[in-house]
Amino acid sequence: MFDVSHLLIAQGIGFISMLLAWWANAQKNDQKLLSGNIVAAGLTSLHLGLLGSPLGMANQLLNMGRFCAGRYCRRAILAPIFASLAILLGWFWAQHWSEWCAVFAAVIMSFALIHTSGIRLRWAMLVSNACNLSLSLHLNSWSGVIYQVITIVIIGYQIRESLRLPQYQSA
Repeated sequence: MFDVSHLLIAQGIGFISMLLAWWANAQKNDQKLLSGNIVAAGLTSLHLGLLGSPLGMANQLLNMGRFCAGRYCRRAILAPIFASLAILLGWFWAQHWSEWCAVFAAVIMSFALIHTSGIRLRWAMLVSNACNLSLSLHLNSWSGVIYQVITIVIIGYQIRESLRLPQYQSA
C-alpha cells in the first residue's frame, strides 16, 4: 500500500502528536489541556490521513473544532452540532466497528468539551480514549496505541488523585 518511508513519516508525525497530547493531558488546568489538544488533534489528523483513514482524519479535524469550542466559546448549541457531524462522518466513512467506536468517542467529547470541566471532563476523556484505542489497534497506529494506553493511565491517575485532593481547576 505504501512504502516504508511513507509509513515512517506517518508514524513519526503520530509520535510527535502523542508527546504533545501527553503534555496537554497531564495539565491540571483545563485551558492548557484544551490548547495542547488543539495542536495535537491537527497533527493526529495528518497522521491518520497518511495511514489511510479518512474518517479518522476528518474526526480529528472535528476534534480541533471541539477543543477550540471548549477553549474559546462554550455555546450549548455547538455540542449537538459537533455530535451530529461526528455521526454524519461515521455514516459516510465508517467501514469497521472500531471506526464506530471512534464516532462514539467523538459524540461523548462533543458534549463533554462544551458542558463539563475539571474532573468530569477527564472522566469523559477516559471513556473516549478507551473507545479510540480500538481504532488505533485496527489501523496499526503504533503511536496511537501507545498514546491511548498511556493517556488512560495519566487521566486515571488524575481521577484517582482528585478523589483525594480536589485540585483540578477549570479556569
